[in-house]
Amino acid sequence: MKNFIKKIKKPNWYAFALVVDRIIEHRLFKPVAIVIITSFILFKGLSYIQFVIDNYRHDLTEKRVNTPIKINISNSGVDFDVEEEQVFAYRVRQGDTMMKILVNLGVSESDVVAILSAMKKVFAPSAIVEGNNIEAKYNVKIGYDVSRPQSHVDRKVVINVIKIAHTFDEEIVISRKNDGTYDARKIEVKLLRYVSKYFGVIKNGLFVDGVESGISPTSMMNMISLYGYDVDFQRDIRSGDKFEMLVESFYSQDGKKVKDGNVLFSSLILQNRGINVYMHKIENRIEYFDAKGNSIRKSLLKTPINGARVSSGFGMRRHPILGYSKMHKGMDFAASSGTPILAAGNGIVVYMARKGGYGNYVEIRHNSEYSTAYGHASRFNKKFRVRAKVKQGDVVAYVGSTGRSTGPHLHFEVLYKGRQINPSKVKATSGIKLLGKELARFEVSKAEIEKYRKNIPNQIRR
Repeated sequence: MKNFIKKIKKPNWYAFALVVDRIIEHRLFKPVAIVIITSFILFKGLSYIQFVIDNYRHDLTEKRVNTPIKINISNSGVDFDVEEEQVFAYRVRQGDTMMKILVNLGVSESDVVAILSAMKKVFAPSAIVEGNNIEAKYNVKIGYDVSRPQSHVDRKVVINVIKIAHTFDEEIVISRKNDGTYDARKIEVKLLRYVSKYFGVIKNGLFVDGVESGISPTSMMNMISLYGYDVDFQRDIRSGDKFEMLVESFYSQDGKKVKDGNVLFSSLILQNRGINVYMHKIENRIEYFDAKGNSIRKSLLKTPINGARVSSGFGMRRHPILGYSKMHKGMDFAASSGTPILAAGNGIVVYMARKGGYGNYVEIRHNSEYSTAYGHASRFNKKFRVRAKVKQGDVVAYVGSTGRSTGPHLHFEVLYKGRQINPSKVKATSGIKLLGKELARFEVSKAEIEKYRKNIPNQIRR
């Protein structure tokens, strides 16, 4: 055994040398070796040459930037003052402050203080954020005085106007007055309003088809929210159904789309019915009505969550965790964790805490008979507590998977006199019904909308 180990450990150097010698004497060894060595030399040589060129360019650029331009006027014996107006356009970056921007521009300390003091009266300097656009018009004064020791050159920056585009429709303007002080004010930016019409056929889902056709996600969500009282988006909408929308769009003076406005009109043509919704202002408050002037707002939302699908209805089912048939006393809406849960109607919060298999649970009492409940939430909206008043559409909690749950979803219940009933069978009462002069005003609004529908071409991308 020991001799065997010694034989393993002892290398056969003669055999190894013989193999190496055969490789060297092979007819392809020299050409291959020459190619490898030449390639290595060329690669290293080219890398070094590129390194030298880059260093030369960098040094040359640095020399140009850092070398001052020398103008010899010491023997002219002439004083001079040069003044020129310039424009400074800047997009705020992360970490920028208004003071830092002004100092970098060369504004004097006294003017920086005066500008910030004026600005504070209408807008906090610290409120500028990354992405804000700032434009400044200023005078640069350069003076040369031969009477001063060593003939001194002065440079002074005097701000005339600063414009800060804080939002799309509002800007802060800071102006220098004749006495050298500064004044700040907010100015509304005039946007160009257009009305766009969209008409299409539903194939993959109302939201998906609308956005793919060119409608903004914001406008689509606004449209969908109008039907939360009457439409079950999981069961009522099918492929082949149609939609139409009139929506405001606002553009800047240079033709760039800035934002979407209100939905003026919306229509869903389902297989068994059509639902038209018209916008109308009452005392400068925007409301939506059907063609007869009845408010689309109902006492309870049919789906208290946007963009979700019904994963389990009301009735007997085999419980996914308990493993036996059990009455499911609500409706489950599958949605990603963190999706906002909306109050189905106006009311008062009577419970907001953990509750057994419901996990995080909210109950809202709407009147003496009806209440709604929301289970399995990941967290509550800190804005509300027990006995707090909520309005229809307020976010009361967020989707989660707390309690007895197999995944993130909302368990929604409607309670009538304390007992759970089928949410899809609840007939919610309507809100405002227009009468008299207000109904006549609505008819005028509706007639104007109908003109838009007739005369504006379809904007759907085909």
